[in-house]
Amino acid sequence: MTRGQFGPTRSACMLTLLVGCCISCLDMQPTAGGHFTIGQNFSDSSISQSGFIPPDTMGAVGTNDIAVLINGRFSVYNRSGVQQSTKSLNQFWIDAGVVPAGSFAFDPRIIYDKHTDRWFATSVDNGGGANNFLVAVSATGDPKGTWTGFAIDSDSDNSHWADFPMLGLNQDVVTISANMFAIGAGSTKTGFLVIPKSDLTQAVPTVANATQFQDVDPNTTGFTPQPIFDYDNGNLAQPILSAFNKPSGFLKTSSIGGTALAPSLNTPGGFIAVTARNSPPDIDQPGPKANIDTSNNRFSGNVVMQQIPGRTNPSIWGVHGVDIAGRAAVEWYEIDSVTNAVLQSGTVSDPSLAFNFPSIAVNDFGDVVLGFSGGDPSTFMSTFAAVGQTIAGVTTFESPVQTKAGVADYQILDPSGRNRWGDYSATVVDPIDEYSFWTFQEFANATDSWRIQVTQITVVPEPSSLALAGMCCLALTTLARRRA
Repeated sequence: MTRGQFGPTRSACMLTLLVGCCISCLDMQPTAGGHFTIGQNFSDSSISQSGFIPPDTMGAVGTNDIAVLINGRFSVYNRSGVQQSTKSLNQFWIDAGVVPAGSFAFDPRIIYDKHTDRWFATSVDNGGGANNFLVAVSATGDPKGTWTGFAIDSDSDNSHWADFPMLGLNQDVVTISANMFAIGAGSTKTGFLVIPKSDLTQAVPTVANATQFQDVDPNTTGFTPQPIFDYDNGNLAQPILSAFNKPSGFLKTSSIGGTALAPSLNTPGGFIAVTARNSPPDIDQPGPKANIDTSNNRFSGNVVMQQIPGRTNPSIWGVHGVDIAGRAAVEWYEIDSVTNAVLQSGTVSDPSLAFNFPSIAVNDFGDVVLGFSGGDPSTFMSTFAAVGQTIAGVTTFESPVQTKAGVADYQILDPSGRNRWGDYSATVVDPIDEYSFWTFQEFANATDSWRIQVTQITVVPEPSSLALAGMCCLALTTLARRRA
């Protein structure tokens, strides 16, 4: 099925869309002093200080559940924030049928795909040595239920090991990418694992038709190449975005093309001219402890693709950390997925606060939510969000709001002396309410202790969107009368 077409169940799809519009219309509440409200906003001890540094903040939302998958821990909550289950990350993989190599699995990612009502997850194992891509799919839309997992050798000659796996999907494929570091002497590479999505969602999931692209030159893909999460469930090609050489003013796109059974990695061209900015500096804290690490300018959270009103083609949306006036800030982009033209971009910064590890989500109407952590010499590391609305092709953000205040200084140094934070975060669109978003962010909940905050943000639509919702309600009423 090509992008924008309806399948055999067109009437059902239209009915679902119309019902969704009406529900959104009826549920909207006025907001004082802004265009959004904050709903559920919670954390608990099971997603606090799991014994891993950093947590690699990651989560997703399904029709009934909220899943938090971080280094060391997998927890599921209902939509009211009440925990339903929790287990270690290693136990998650063991229960899925995979025993991680080495001491533990790490760098987890999770996505809920509303088009198949399935959850997809990935990690890697045995850091620093010959290791595996771990990939799993849920049997149903219930993340507490059965998962089927697979361990796939990340490098056939074991000259490199996979780090920082990234997860994207569309209608055709589930793609995992990674930075590939040499075991011993050698140069850094990138690698890609492409699995037909239909193989993973069948009654007995399989990876028999998976394709790997190994030992790829990062000069062709960029470091940390992020395969997109296609909200519209389009077909191949699947874009890949990297920060490439942001300090010199260039991003880069690649793509997975071909077919699900015979994919190709397309790397020529794809250079995108942007404003040159350096990687973000570390963040100062109120006390004397070491500054908070901001990593670099990679796209660390999901890169998404979304068709919004007024655009000819679907847009690639991404956000990363940058240096603005000597302070860590975030920069976002909307890029035409066909022409690679930068349709718009912008920054979110503050005269005092510094922000790190941002993530982005965009709904069908062009509403955008950025989630990130932040702090300054008078603010402990806290969670923040910035909400933007797109009118006539221009997205304008309101000032960032603090969603959870940090309460103490934080310092746990790694062997390199870095005061690690991050390494990424997640922000997603609610699968049953396009005006609702959820963001998963890290804050300092006690001295030298982190916790993950899960925050729901609901956007109040512009009048044009209200009119559309009203038309949907009218159309649904008319449809119901005709069926009667």
